[in-house]
Order: sequence, then structure tokens, then C-alpha cells
Amino acid sequence: MARRDHGAAAEALGEIESVSDRLSEWLQENVRLVIGVVAAALIVAGLGSWAISSRDTAEQEASSDLARTRDDYLSAMGAAPGAIDVPELANPEAAAQIRAEYEQRFGEVAAEHPGTVAGALASLERARLATEGGRTEEAIAVYEKALADAPSGGAIRGMILQRWAQRLEDEGRWAEAAEKHEQAGGMGDFPLRGFALADAARCRAEAGDAAGALALYERIERELPDLTLPESERARIHELRASVASAE
Repeated sequence: MARRDHGAAAEALGEIESVSDRLSEWLQENVRLVIGVVAAALIVAGLGSWAISSRDTAEQEASSDLARTRDDYLSAMGAAPGAIDVPELANPEAAAQIRAEYEQRFGEVAAEHPGTVAGALASLERARLATEGGRTEEAIAVYEKALADAPSGGAIRGMILQRWAQRLEDEGRWAEAAEKHEQAGGMGDFPLRGFALADAARCRAEAGDAAGALALYERIERELPDLTLPESERARIHELRASVASAE
């Protein structure tokens, strides 16, 4: 039973991470569109034309720096500009050196453009490279700083929280991971909030908190009745209900 549950959880996580990765790729490819959304939000907030102009300029500069750095990284790794999949170099030592160099460069973009969408995306790239280099704790620290510097808006902040939570999962820190997933799920404008809540429930269950996990699944049913969870998640809900009822 434990092996089956672990396999089901891994399958569900794979599906959710795939959706999260696609959102990240979409944001990277459509930074200018995201900038427009940010500008529109500022207009609604009534911050004035000068603030809008300044914000738009900052986002454009950050976007240009991020795009240039990413294209340089792809070129160094032998990939075409705009590629999503980065090939693995035949020389692992050379690949490690390139990742280390561009981890620093993405960090510089983030530091130069705090409070911008592109700056936050640069932090995500930096954290990804740190993770690939086997330095999960450094990646977690990058996510923490990225969240503090990120602009308001659930799309980017929710993504940071989800990636942060996934790294905590890698370390087996299930309760902390659940907390980050739940924070992402609490953002009404985060497109993947339902899946974030499901992630939080799964992590609560892994941490041994069956009642907490069930409460989150029931929250999904109440707040997002149209959300279709994977079959493995629906099976987990039934198991949790039986477990909680037995404990009571």
C-alpha cells in the first residue's frame, strides 16, 4: 500500500510540476504581455501616469537584461535562442562551469531589477541552476529573497512559492513544503491555486497530518468545485476520509 501511494503521489506531483513548468515557460516567453498586465493593474490602482511610465520602463529594461542573459546561457550550452530544453554538454565539467557562471549572471539581473517580473524570473533561473548543481539549500535561500523582492500579483508570487515548496519536498521537509504550497493556493489570482492546495494536502499527508490534508482537499471541493484532480488524488481523499473516521 505504501509503495502504491508513493507511486501515485509521484505521478500526481509530476503532472502538477509539468503544469507549473509550462506556466513558467509561458511567463518567460511572454514577459511583455505580463508587463502589460502589471501596468493595467497599476492604472486601476490609480497610481498615476508617471508611476505607470516608470514601472513600464523598469520592466522593459529588466526584460531585456533577462532575455539577453538567457540567450547567452543557451548559446553557451549549445542550444538555439528561445529553446526550452537545454542540451547536456558532453563535458560535465564544462557544463558545471557554465551553470555556475550563469547562476551568478541571473543573480545579477535579479539584484539590478528588484520588484519586476523579469527580475523574479531571473531569480527562478538562478535557483534552478543552483538546484542542478546540487545546492538545494542555496536555491531555497534564493526563493526566499525572490519572494521578498517580487511584485504583487499571484502569477509570479505563486510560482515562486510552488518552486520553493518543491525544493523543500526534495529535502523531505513536508510540513514546511505544505505551508508554502498553501500560501500559493491562498492567492486568488494564482492560476494554479487549486493544484497548489492539492500539493499542500499531499504534503500534509506525507507529514502524517491526515486531518490537515483532508481539510485542504475539502477546501478545494468547496472553493473550486470545477477543478478536476488526478485519479490518484481522488483516491487519496477517500483513504484520508476513512483514516480520519477510524481515528475518531
